Amino acid sequence: MARYSINVLATQDLNDIADYFATYSVRAGEKFFQSFNQKCKQLVSFPNSGKTYTEIAPDLKGIALSGYIIFYRTIDDGVEILRVISGRRDLPAIFTDS
Repeated sequence: MARYSINVLATQDLNDIADYFATYSVRAGEKFFQSFNQKCKQLVSFPNSGKTYTEIAPDLKGIALSGYIIFYRTIDDGVEILRVISGRRDLPAIFTDS
């Protein structure tokens, strides 16, 4: 059965996002995380629906969510969420440092 997994760096990103929403809008945070969960389930069903980011890393894909990009790669039994990063950041630099 296909599934999604969230790696350590993506977990840290999500914790940072949760901290931000806890400070500014818990309701908006709840909506964000509901949408995040739905988007991840969508990726399991349609793993090729994201944009390719091969210029940053081989097999890297991403899909937009409320100003963020959910970066992922396909794995044998689904998708692995690699990072959840603001689309305004220097993306190649982030993946070089990871």
